[in-house]
Amino acid sequence: MSIQDDREVSAQEQQLTDATRAIDIEALDRIYADDIIFTGVTGAICDKASVMDEAHRGRAEREKASANPGTPAVVDYQKDELRITRHGDTAVASFRFGITISADGKGLVRRYRTTNVWVKQSGGWKVIAAHTAALG
Repeated sequence: MSIQDDREVSAQEQQLTDATRAIDIEALDRIYADDIIFTGVTGAICDKASVMDEAHRGRAEREKASANPGTPAVVDYQKDELRITRHGDTAVASFRFGITISADGKGLVRRYRTTNVWVKQSGGWKVIAAHTAALG
């Protein structure tokens, strides 16, 4: 893997992080491949429609929390321990992230680890597969 390759895929991961934090539906739709296979923390396998439905629900919950103080809401998303390996037009990225949920003035942090499989297609890099696991 060259340094340039690492920067290229790292930039894609940063775009995904920014889109996730902002719940940017349009950006997430561009980043996730149409035929993505996503395995969530419950072990359920989801397609793109399911992933995008979850993003829409997340945006609606955030808007509801903004309008109703005291409603539980995700207030922070931090990502670290990013590792990337690239093999031609395919790359695998693994990272740890934590979300902070605030309710009644108290914060609860939940931590996860995700692996994203990126593939370079004619339209650019897309996440073709992802898996997220909850950490103890």
